[in-house]
Amino acid sequence: MTKADEIVPVGDQGALTRLLRWLERRADVWQSQCDRHYPVLLAMISTLYFSTTSLLAVRKPMWNDELFTYFIVQATTPASIWDALYTGADQNPYPFYLLTRLSLAVFGVSEWALRFPEMVGVWMAAVCLFHLVKSRSSALYGFAAMMCLLVTNAQFYSYEARPYGLVLGFAAMAWVCWAVAAEGRGRPWSLIGVWGSLSAAVGSHYYAVFVFVPLGIAECVRLYHNRRPDWSLWAAIVGGLLPLAFLWPLIQQARGYSRGFWATPSWKGIPDTYSTLLMPAPLLFMLLLITAGVVAYLQQGGRARTPAPALPLIPDHEWAAALAFAALPVIGVAVTLCTTGAFTPRYVLPTVLGISALVALTLFRLCNGRALLGVVGVVIAAVGFVMLTVRALPYTAASAVGPVAEFLTVSTTDELPIVVSDPHNFMMLAHYAPRDLSSRLVYLADPEASLRHMGHDTMDRGLVDLNPWFRMNVKESREFQQSCGRFVLYVHGGFLGGPLANGLSVPDFNWLLSDLILREWHLELLRRKENHLLFLVTRVPDEGQKVRRMVQP
Repeated sequence: MTKADEIVPVGDQGALTRLLRWLERRADVWQSQCDRHYPVLLAMISTLYFSTTSLLAVRKPMWNDELFTYFIVQATTPASIWDALYTGADQNPYPFYLLTRLSLAVFGVSEWALRFPEMVGVWMAAVCLFHLVKSRSSALYGFAAMMCLLVTNAQFYSYEARPYGLVLGFAAMAWVCWAVAAEGRGRPWSLIGVWGSLSAAVGSHYYAVFVFVPLGIAECVRLYHNRRPDWSLWAAIVGGLLPLAFLWPLIQQARGYSRGFWATPSWKGIPDTYSTLLMPAPLLFMLLLITAGVVAYLQQGGRARTPAPALPLIPDHEWAAALAFAALPVIGVAVTLCTTGAFTPRYVLPTVLGISALVALTLFRLCNGRALLGVVGVVIAAVGFVMLTVRALPYTAASAVGPVAEFLTVSTTDELPIVVSDPHNFMMLAHYAPRDLSSRLVYLADPEASLRHMGHDTMDRGLVDLNPWFRMNVKESREFQQSCGRFVLYVHGGFLGGPLANGLSVPDFNWLLSDLILREWHLELLRRKENHLLFLVTRVPDEGQKVRRMVQP
């Protein structure tokens, strides 16, 4: 007897009820196939993941943050990488750059090789989440959790040459190893797994210390139930902090950049953090909730022939770990308000692990282990993953930089320097624009002016401190304005690349236009195309003369 046969309508079966019973029978068959052949299905999903993510990694242009990674890892020696990080301008740990440098050494210098470690990191997170959920439900719901993860913002960071995908993978591995160790299985290897995963996480990004919080909370729940601490497991967790001792000189330097950081924590930013990390997954959750409601409605009036099957027990400490992972945005904001004063949603990307696990496990228990909602979840998430991939495919260097390069080339006939007002856009244009154009591009850095106009200065400080490694045309603003009395200014009211281009957050980095107006330079609008503005900027001999703006059709 299948699980679908447990519900017998008391009256005439409607068409929808008959369809539901047929779907439940088919879903039970699929669940049985998943349980028997999950290694094959896991390999198929992994192949799909690596092929689609590799395609995006090849096509997507590097944006500002990724270009930081690109230039630093190509320093002449590993010691030079340490020197670059010692400026404090890029606040990521030394091992992350060594791993990325190794990837370039093995696969050659390319966007794909630069992003390969993160690609593996997110895949590792998905596989670990599958095994975690499967052990407490079924393989089908493990796949549902896995696919749910891949329609969150984790998908974006799977082809982003920054350490967040790695942190996600190591966090998931630490969670799985901790769960195994808590059951007393596989010791001492599970303890080594906890220690190694957490060490690798903080060796990838300093804010990976947030991953310790859910495991610590879960261990406190175990302590409450067992009435005695698991000292070896506590030692493995705390031991994961040891890499920070080696990295402490870099941490001290990076702390200097927390003052005047462009992104600061606030309680009101918590909903935006969840929205940023989860979209478009909430649409999946809504569809699953609607499906669950429809199934429950159609099953009204039925009577159970047999009791509901016994479901696998999920210990309280595992629920605590999942809930704590899901609460990381709240924890992250609370901690950074009291410490660093710097916070962006990607610092708590492991939140998506807790959300994905909770969705799958809750669905499994709400439907008493029946397969239908699991199948629906896998199908909807798979469709969402394909849609995210298709949406990102058109975004290439040609589509992002090409129109801007053409706009600047057509609009400027002489050889005046072109000052790009936004540092993010300057980095992308300087790297991807044709050589005859990129050689004319300039960024004017002035940390004091940036702090005065926008309240933060880390972008300008970083470009100045790292320019010996970047070798880009970054000039000190005051010196440039004194030596150059005439130049072209390009202002873009948005971002050419990165998560900022998706509208997830819109910080302002355009301080130069306001500064020039206050200093009464003459600004003539040469051309405007949508939110792309091009000005001819000329020093006004008479400081009392008012700034004029002449609009050319």
